[in-house]
Amino acid sequence: MKSSREIIVHIKNNPSLTHLKKIESYKKLLSLLPKRLAGGVRFMYNKNETLFFVLEHPGLKMEFNYKMGLIKELLKELISKDPSCKNIDAKEIKCFVTNKPPLKTPPCTPTGPFYTETSMGEFKNCATSKELHAQFESIRERILCSLRH
Repeated sequence: MKSSREIIVHIKNNPSLTHLKKIESYKKLLSLLPKRLAGGVRFMYNKNETLFFVLEHPGLKMEFNYKMGLIKELLKELISKDPSCKNIDAKEIKCFVTNKPPLKTPPCTPTGPFYTETSMGEFKNCATSKELHAQFESIRERILCSLRH
């Protein structure tokens, strides 16, 4: 029986999924960059032996251009130290700012009218059935719990 790690390595070595190795290499390169620069990178990709950084803000583009030498040196060191990152075959590095807004899903917030509890949970439980008696007691507990919070 193969372990999960062996299965993942086997999937990554599949020739049709080589983009997974590139994505992993991009993440390693981003982890080497300063947090300020890495936080502004939306994504990266290779095209015609050029590594493109897609940035979120024009100010970051200026900073990337200023620190391009550092980025090139980090990429060379990463490729020399980690043989799995040789798939980033970039002779040139460019960056640009995207004009599309980021895809952010709105936080899930409950909608609808909200009411405060008016009951104090003080009622007589006259249920004769054990199931109904338990239901009324659970309702009482919920009311008391909502009053505490």
